[in-house]
Amino acid sequence: MEGIPTATDNGGPEDHTTHPLGSTGPTTRLQPVPAAALSDGAPAMGAPAVGRTFTFTNSINGENVTANCMPGCTIDHEANSDRPEHPHDIYCNIPGTAGELPLYGPLCDTGRPEDFRFLSWSIQSRPYSGRPSERLPFVSIEAFDDHYIEYLDPDTLEMVISHLQKQVGSLREAHAHLVNVRTTYLKSPEVAA
Repeated sequence: MEGIPTATDNGGPEDHTTHPLGSTGPTTRLQPVPAAALSDGAPAMGAPAVGRTFTFTNSINGENVTANCMPGCTIDHEANSDRPEHPHDIYCNIPGTAGELPLYGPLCDTGRPEDFRFLSWSIQSRPYSGRPSERLPFVSIEAFDDHYIEYLDPDTLEMVISHLQKQVGSLREAHAHLVNVRTTYLKSPEVAA
């Protein structure tokens, strides 16, 4: 993977307009971490089991780079080959379920129920990221309509799932309490009048 600058993870945002954060210049090289196979060895959502390769032109130095696609990726990387790309803009994606929640109320602009994305997920990797943890496949959860929990490795995803399971019990308590409070409130003489 020649011609790809490297960056170190110092916790700050990456600058995509020049060399990546922490880069020591054009002589430093970034080596992508090979995409790990899915835990059960099967591709997600019927995607190809074998990763593909594609070539793109590094927009920093003009060199051609052959990239390995994450096994199961559904992105057509032909567009990456058609024009120069910054290495950090190269990513792979395996779409997961796209949950929707029909809501009515102050979140809606139309005066009728609208569907909001809710607890959707996808598996992604960014093979040339300056952060090594992003080079391996990770999960991004869209908690609610463009609000994400990102860069979850398997252990962190398990922790999020456990906390969600615990929180469901608390939300059921909130629902029961809300029903009781509303019933009591609506029966009060001040509201009934």
